[in-house]
Amino acid sequence: MYINISQDPPTDVVETKKKYLRIIPYLLALVLCGILLAVFQIVFGSAHGDLVENTALILFVAPGLAFFYFAEKLHDHKKLSAKQENEIEEFCRQAPDIAAYCAKVAGLERKLIKAEYDAFKARIEDL
Repeated sequence: MYINISQDPPTDVVETKKKYLRIIPYLLALVLCGILLAVFQIVFGSAHGDLVENTALILFVAPGLAFFYFAEKLHDHKKLSAKQENEIEEFCRQAPDIAAYCAKVAGLERKLIKAEYDAFKARIEDL
């Protein structure tokens, strides 16, 4: 997730996190189906072995890649630790644009997320 400190903070952070949390179980279910289909083919065999193996591979790989994509996106929406919140207070004292951004987030009545923390840290390193 790209955060631009000079612009208004995103308002749909909670909705986006909920969307990712809804998608991930379905992807894991498809991966599990691929694994079960592969185990079935190994244990019992089938007259259509190539088709079953290819289907199991597709059910494992495609949702697996999508799972890692959405899990990485979800990683940006993590809550901050107490140490990171203390660092943000220090960032606000060092850079007025970070303090202004934090005030805007507080106006939205939500907490800062990891993507915003990473953007703040990058901004401080640029100074």
